[in-house]
Amino acid sequence: MEATTRALLQRWLALADGDGLARATRAARLLWVAGLALTVLVVNGLWFGLHPVAVAVLAGIAGWVIAETNALRSRIAQWPEMRRYIDWDRVREDMRAEPAREP
Repeated sequence: MEATTRALLQRWLALADGDGLARATRAARLLWVAGLALTVLVVNGLWFGLHPVAVAVLAGIAGWVIAETNALRSRIAQWPEMRRYIDWDRVREDMRAEPAREP
């Protein structure tokens, strides 16, 4: 089994059996707060006349954080439906049977 496949299966198992879903939810919350803080910085930067390049960089970072937050939240919302279609017995068997190898 390739290392990338094994990593994906490990993530699925962490979401299904471990605390992966709770960690993802906490990460989404943290990213949301970071996006809000960066947005406030951008607005204050505009208000107080911060250099336009600095405002643009902050706005770009804020946009990226907000996009990552939305992507993570949509994946969290889709997980209950996705987990019904995964053959969990096969995933667990593959994880026990094959060690990771480089592609």
